Amino acid sequence: MALYLLAFCRVVIGLVFIVSSISKALNISKFRQTIISFGLLPRSLTGIAAILFLCCEFAVAGLAAIGGEFLLPSFLLAIILLLIFCGALASVLVRRLRTPCNCFGSSEKPISIGDVWRNVGFILCALGGCVALTWTQRTSERLGVVEWLLTALGAGVSVAIWIQLREIAQLFCSD
Repeated sequence: MALYLLAFCRVVIGLVFIVSSISKALNISKFRQTIISFGLLPRSLTGIAAILFLCCEFAVAGLAAIGGEFLLPSFLLAIILLLIFCGALASVLVRRLRTPCNCFGSSEKPISIGDVWRNVGFILCALGGCVALTWTQRTSERLGVVEWLLTALGAGVSVAIWIQLREIAQLFCSD
């Protein structure tokens, strides 16, 4: 069971960060503007911060894809980035700023508590990956191709739903 959990968490974290990094890389100026809108850094540092975050996001996805000894650093870097993102999002909410997150592509919807909870879910997934990794370190068992494909399919569907959770919730909880 731990092998499935590890594979699931690995794919989820890899997909989340590759989708996030590609969407930001396609419109780096929009991502830089988002950092400016958060009002947490001097304007002179926002370009460097945007590139740094983008590189770190690509690193998480790449390390997750490589696996092996790079899997734990991938999960740990993901947790650090997600904690930073949660802090920034919470700061925006506390200061009642109306700015979009642009976490997974260009959006005009202002940040909500749902964005923070989405990241908390991904943090829990990365933590689950760390735990599963420790459980499976001494095992010689591996998942087969079919098992990997089914686990990856489940992880992909989970990521698609979790990223769009806010919009899905609005369908059922409209005013």
